[in-house]
Amino acid sequence: MRRASVGSIAELDGIIFDVDGVLIDVGESIQLVHGEAARRYFGTVGWSGCENLVGPSDVDSFKLAGGFNSDWELAFAWMLLYLFKSERCASVDGEVLRAAQPTVGEFTAEVARRGGSLASAVAAVGELCRGEEWAAVEARWDRPALQRLFQEVYSGDLCREIYGFEPGIVTGPGLIRRDRAILDRGCLPAGIKFGIATGRTAGETAVGLRLMGWADLFPPHVIVSEDDGFRKPDPEILIQAVERLGGKRVMYVGDTPDDLLTVRRYNDVLGDLRRGEPSRMLACMVLTGLKDQQAKERFIECQADVVADNVNAALAAVGQCMGGALCPDEKRR
Repeated sequence: MRRASVGSIAELDGIIFDVDGVLIDVGESIQLVHGEAARRYFGTVGWSGCENLVGPSDVDSFKLAGGFNSDWELAFAWMLLYLFKSERCASVDGEVLRAAQPTVGEFTAEVARRGGSLASAVAAVGELCRGEEWAAVEARWDRPALQRLFQEVYSGDLCREIYGFEPGIVTGPGLIRRDRAILDRGCLPAGIKFGIATGRTAGETAVGLRLMGWADLFPPHVIVSEDDGFRKPDPEILIQAVERLGGKRVMYVGDTPDDLLTVRRYNDVLGDLRRGEPSRMLACMVLTGLKDQQAKERFIECQADVVADNVNAALAAVGQCMGGALCPDEKRR
């Protein structure tokens, strides 16, 4: 915890949470949807050996590159990479293509160098292509088909409730059933309002909260989702969340560099002008989303107000501050 932030934390009247990796452990759900969607999609177009094309560490690499708050866009990026490698190597063997250059790690490093996001991934692949390669890759880049498959793998028999259509491929339980709660509701400090700002759709959020038994904690009017038209790191998602919550001193709890960047952009936009009162949003970053030491170091380097092992540890620290107890120093021990 940053020493300079302790006083502000003691005055919190609102906390806004991200969902995936913060409130809910998606390590056995969304993280695995990418690999299963890759296996199923490329298998349907005649590829072999696709079981290990995309793993959880690959998903983390894209998240750390920045600009991939949308898992669908993240999926479009790895799809594009593999289509390019297939064209370049004249191969449909997944094991061969996984090892071929650029590897996922090399590719995400280049995407990060360009600023992150799907647009950066497209630019990186475009520069790698020669002659007619880009036209061939783009013709096979069927994003709507992959998105629909991704949705089915994730939602399964809840597909109509979440996305509004009947599944045609995955009709049994989807991987959303493997979501697990991180939040211990007993850790929530008294006297604070709670809201959500998430990259999930409204349907994904509502069903996820229902499965966790938290619908009463987060009624619809305090939730801002992708359906509201904003994606992190656009600060408007937090502007909307604060307006709905009605808080004056608010903290956002996230788990990715995009979450921290969203808070910084919110503060850049609003400064101290909102309602004529101090309004700097505090940033709490938890380490349950990205399983990577690099994430912790980045959060500290970028001066997050709080860096915690998980949301419950963060809430305990907030409670200590509000109660006047001594707080950790700048070393964040």
